[in-house]
Amino acid sequence: MHIAIISPGPFSVPPVKGSSVEHDIDEATKMMDPEHQITIYTRKCETYPKSAMEENRHFVRFHYNGPKPYMQKIIKHLRKNKPDVIMVENRPAYVLTLKRHFPKIPVFVNMHSHVYASPSIISKEKMRRVVRLTEGFLTNSEYLRRHFMKAFRIPAKKIHAVHLGVDVSPYQVAKIHYTVKKLRKQIGLKPEHRVLFYAGRLMRAKGVHVLLKAFRKVSEQDPLARLVIVGGTGYGSNRLNPYVRELRKLAKPLGDKVKFVNFVPSAQMPLYYQIGDVVATPSVWQEAFCRVNLEAMASGKPVISTPRGGIGEVVTHQGSGILIPPKDWSSELPAIWEVMWKHPQIRVEMGKQALQRAKQFSWYATAQGYLRVFKQALEKRQNTRQQLPKAG
Repeated sequence: MHIAIISPGPFSVPPVKGSSVEHDIDEATKMMDPEHQITIYTRKCETYPKSAMEENRHFVRFHYNGPKPYMQKIIKHLRKNKPDVIMVENRPAYVLTLKRHFPKIPVFVNMHSHVYASPSIISKEKMRRVVRLTEGFLTNSEYLRRHFMKAFRIPAKKIHAVHLGVDVSPYQVAKIHYTVKKLRKQIGLKPEHRVLFYAGRLMRAKGVHVLLKAFRKVSEQDPLARLVIVGGTGYGSNRLNPYVRELRKLAKPLGDKVKFVNFVPSAQMPLYYQIGDVVATPSVWQEAFCRVNLEAMASGKPVISTPRGGIGEVVTHQGSGILIPPKDWSSELPAIWEVMWKHPQIRVEMGKQALQRAKQFSWYATAQGYLRVFKQALEKRQNTRQQLPKAG
């Protein structure tokens, strides 16, 4: 099977600045069986200035100066190298252009969140056209699948939930890496400090303000507690916007008990997760999947998160972690923190369960999920053609 995958365009594949959709494309396609030919359309950048071949993956790179010229270049290349299937990553609007040029090639849309299908990005009328024209949708959680089914009346058989994966190996290797102690010292942590760890973008939807307000109460009862916040306003950006200023203001009364660390590239994150004893992801929006939880669990860290969106499909409450509604963090986090340190075996056991749970989410399983959907679509089309009456 020849599969063409169209990345959104603003970031490169493989990612340089840690962008999540591009990371997912890279990891899933690595695991696709070698008999399949994969063409990945993505952007040129300083790190990847040219197109390249890596085993059965062909990276075709173009300058990105907006969606329209980007898609024009891709369509020109597709005309010469017609694939069996096209998968558009997280940009349903691209389907409308593609189907004008390739009406007979099945096109799928792989949605990573609800954002790029929202009315502020694409009109409801255009989104309804996308639903009619696509062969099907893929989502990274059952929550997101149900959301799209309800929001756009997508038939159940036309939309498929395929969870993302994680490679636990680099996170487990990082546990014994000699630089972890050095890293803790650089950040200003002492061996006796008990660290609550956050990784991700600094945006209101991620609930970092909820975490800071709750941690203030934790620190009042535990003088050894420290909060480390790793991330910037965007992928590769450490801009000081109004929300970051608000976070700094919330953290100021806590002094050196809160440590802000700027954006860290994804390749270095396995080491940074080792800094924490417990990982917090206080999402206040309907998070589709939350890959940070899976990475934390791959590190063997208990996760404290929220029951929003698809998070509960990954984090098992009172198993691999604890799920607290955002409004209850300030009242419940101090008590949970105290129990975890008063009875360390609970924290250790939860970390073990987290690792076992993470092992259930492999990139191979993700790749096989995608391939299964594509194969079913092609078989259905083949059967339909065979059943059509022959001319004459």
